Amino acid sequence: MVAPLRVGGRIVGTINATRVRAGLSYNQVDLDMLEALADRAAAAIENSRLHAATEEARKRAELLYQFAHAAVTADHLQQVFDAGLDALGAALGTERAAILSFDDDGVMRFKAWRGLSDEYRHAVEGHSPWSRHALTPAPILVSDVSTEPSLAQYEAVFRRERVRALAFIPLLSRGKLLGKFMVYYDQPHEYSSHEVELATALANHLGSVIARFSAVSELERTIHFNELFAGVLAHDLRNPLASIVMAAQILLMKQEGCGDPSAKPLSRILSSGQRMTNMIDQLLDFTRAGVGGGIKIERVPTNLADLCRQAVGELEIVHPDRTIECSYVGDHDGSWDADRLLQVISNLVGNAAQHGRRDSAILITVDGGETDVVFEIHNDGKIPEALVPSLFDPFRGAHHRRSDSRGLGLGLYIVREIIRAHTGTVEVSSTEDAGTTFRVRLPRADVSSK
Repeated sequence: MVAPLRVGGRIVGTINATRVRAGLSYNQVDLDMLEALADRAAAAIENSRLHAATEEARKRAELLYQFAHAAVTADHLQQVFDAGLDALGAALGTERAAILSFDDDGVMRFKAWRGLSDEYRHAVEGHSPWSRHALTPAPILVSDVSTEPSLAQYEAVFRRERVRALAFIPLLSRGKLLGKFMVYYDQPHEYSSHEVELATALANHLGSVIARFSAVSELERTIHFNELFAGVLAHDLRNPLASIVMAAQILLMKQEGCGDPSAKPLSRILSSGQRMTNMIDQLLDFTRAGVGGGIKIERVPTNLADLCRQAVGELEIVHPDRTIECSYVGDHDGSWDADRLLQVISNLVGNAAQHGRRDSAILITVDGGETDVVFEIHNDGKIPEALVPSLFDPFRGAHHRRSDSRGLGLGLYIVREIIRAHTGTVEVSSTEDAGTTFRVRLPRADVSSK
């Protein structure tokens, strides 16, 4: 007696009953009971299958999630390779796997591997079942290497390495072939559709990550060379520009008091030369901050109040129409780079003189506390609200710079980097009613080394 196992209108099997004693047969009641049993058995089998499929899907999702998380949080590509090999081994049930990618010469090279000897890697490196320019190559599954003619040349190598089955999974990014996943088995292996799907998903993830790291690396190289070029150019421009400025100064000194009409053009040459010198100095500092790993400082015993007096004295000559009021409180001595801090103070006071209200005074306060010194520079001008969040960014406010600007929009960026090099802080507040205040706090010593 036979009854079908039905699931959703499909017959997935049968249930059979057999009597072997003579004279015994089945009746309708027996058949009805067997059919009822078949319905229950079919439901149980289907539920078991669905549960197994759900568990398998959950495991695949966990593997993909773990690999994706590792790829997102990785600092180096090698970390991604290691996570990819872990995921691939777990997905395909093997402890031997490898990742290869094309080098600059178009040769497929090993980047990471598990369970492979140096001899094996040396023997097969460079082999690829696809050409470098293959379009959407498909995975190649070899269930038994001894029956695959295209791999006959590696038969001895496979035998020594105990490789009986392997698979090539392409690493792609936007249809471009970057490399391949390799998996190895020491016995013939039939690949399930789930294994192939999961390996392909992992390979696609890895391909996109390789492309991302490659793009970031290329961008970093481009930025590095651009900054290096800017630094070299700025450095080489200083000498000829210094010669031009010096020649203009000498000629202008000779013409002073003589009423020579060439004095005015010479003054413009000198002023323009000084502006260009300021720009070149800013560009060099910007390059040092980027390529050089930060602005270097040389700490010496320094009095911040004395630096403020020196900066104010120089700026009063340039801005004779501006009133600058200074207030000094407490101890102003510390271990700082005097030249760099003079650059900071001159920049901030110069900005206040250039952009603040001309009918109000610029206020400078230097307050020495027990462990640090704070100096503030205040004017009654207001910084446009849209510029405040990016005020210390390099080349900020390019569309808002005035025609008489004496820099490249790098001044405040360099100010911030110098203060950071001193392990200090700089803040700015600007409102219509209170005006604009730059507040710099400098530790008296190098707190980063304590």
